Amino acid sequence: MAILPVLLTLGLLAVPRMPAAFPPLLGTISAAVLSLIYFNAPAGDLIDAWNDTFWTLIKVLAIIGGGVLLSGVMDRTGAQRQLANWLSAGGPTIPAALLMAQGVVPFLETVTGFGVSVLIGLPLLLSLGFTPYRAALLTLLGLMIGPWGSMGPGTLIAADAAGESLTAMGVASAWMNIVPFIVSGVAVAIIAGNGYTTITLSRGQKLLWAGIATGSALLLWGLTMGANLLLGTPVAGAVATLIMSVLWLLYIRRGRLTPGPGRSLVPYLILMIGTITGQVIYRSVDLGVLGEIIASPALWSTTGALVSLTFLTMPPDKKRALPKATLVMWWGVAIPTALYVLLGVIIAGGGLADVIAGSLAALGPVYLFLLPFVAGLSGYITASGTGANAMFGATQVAAAQGLGVSPLWAMGLQNSAAGWAIIAGPARIELAYRMGYAYQRDDTPGPVISRGALVKVLLPIVLFSLVVWGIIAVLFLPTTA
Repeated sequence: MAILPVLLTLGLLAVPRMPAAFPPLLGTISAAVLSLIYFNAPAGDLIDAWNDTFWTLIKVLAIIGGGVLLSGVMDRTGAQRQLANWLSAGGPTIPAALLMAQGVVPFLETVTGFGVSVLIGLPLLLSLGFTPYRAALLTLLGLMIGPWGSMGPGTLIAADAAGESLTAMGVASAWMNIVPFIVSGVAVAIIAGNGYTTITLSRGQKLLWAGIATGSALLLWGLTMGANLLLGTPVAGAVATLIMSVLWLLYIRRGRLTPGPGRSLVPYLILMIGTITGQVIYRSVDLGVLGEIIASPALWSTTGALVSLTFLTMPPDKKRALPKATLVMWWGVAIPTALYVLLGVIIAGGGLADVIAGSLAALGPVYLFLLPFVAGLSGYITASGTGANAMFGATQVAAAQGLGVSPLWAMGLQNSAAGWAIIAGPARIELAYRMGYAYQRDDTPGPVISRGALVKVLLPIVLFSLVVWGIIAVLFLPTTA
C-alpha cells in the first residue's frame, strides 16, 4: 500500500497522450489519501510537510522560469550557436560530448541545480549538432555529479543524518561516486560514437574512446576528491568540473582558447559568478529571505537574460514572441517538476517512506544489497538529492547501525545513489523531453525523442549501477567495530 502511489505515477506515465502534470498530481493525491485513511497519519503531519516545502517549491518554479528565459534569449539571439562553435569546431564528436557531459553540464549542475543544467546544456548540445534524442541522453548523463549539486545541500543533510562532518561525508560520497563517473563516461562515449555523423567508427575505435572516457572519468573523480579535501565539499564539484571543461576545451581547440565567443558568454558568466557569489554570501551572512534570493540561480539566470537583451540582437518578431513562448515552456516544464517534488514530500511526511524503508530493513543482511536500491528509489521519486536524503536518511542510518555497518559509508552510498538515480526519474526525463522535442523535425536522423526512448536507455544504466553498488555494499562497506 505504501508503494502504491509510486506505482500509480509510473503507470500513468505509460498512458499515451497523458498530460505531463497528471501522473505526479494523481500520485500526490493518492499518497495523501492513503496516509490519512490507511496509515492513520495525523493531518498535521501533511500540513507541516507542505509548509516546510512551500518555499522550496516556489524556488523550483522560479529557478526553472529563469532557466527557460535565459535559454530562449540565447537561442533567439544566435548566441547559443556562437558559443557552441567556440566549444567545438568539429561538430557532434565524442570529445565534444565528453566536454559537455563531464565538464559543462555537471558544472552547471553544481552551481545551479533543479534542472537548470538541462535547460542550458541540452540546447548547447543541439547547437553542437547532436540530435534531440542524443542531446537529451548526453545531458542527463552529465548529471552524475549529484552529491555536489547546488553546492551540496544534500550532502550536508547526509552528514547530519550520519553524525559526521561535511568533509568526511564528501569524501565517502566521492568514493561511492566513482561508479556513476565511470558508467556515465563510457555511456557518453558509446552514445556519441553511435551518432558520429562525419566519420564511421570501427569497433576498435569505439573501445578506444570508451577507454579514454573511463580515464577522463577517473581524472574527474581524482579532481573532485582533491578539491573536497583541499577546498571543502560545497565547491569541490564546481572546481573539478570547471577544470575538466578547460582540459577538454584545450584538447578540442588544440591548445588555444582564443578567439573566444565574445559577448555570447556574458549571460552565462552572470549566472555562474552571480550564483557562486550569492551562495558564498548566503553561507557567510544571515540575511534571511534576502540571502536566499541572492543565492538563487533564478535571480542570476533572469538577470543574465535581461542584461543580454541590451547588447545581443534579436529580431523584432522573435522578441515579441519571447514572453509567451517562455511562459508556455515554463508551464509545461516547471509544474510537473514541482509536483514530483511534492510527491516525494507527501510520501515522506505521510509516513509512507518509513513503511517502505522499514519493510526492506527488516530483511536483515540482505538489506545491504538493497540499500542502494532504496537510495535510488528516493532519488527517483523526489528528483532531489536533498529531498532523497531527508526522506530515507534516518532509516538508512538506523538499518546500517542494526547491521553493524558504518553510518558514514551507508549515507555516502545513499547520497551518491540517490543523486545518480535522478537521471532516470520522471521529473528529469520530462524536463529533457520537453526541451528536446521542441527541436525535433521530420527529417531529424536517428531515433525520435520520447519519454519512453529516454527511459529505455537510462533506466538500465541506473539499475546496472545499483547492482554494482549492492555488491560493493555487501563486500566492502566498513563496519562500526
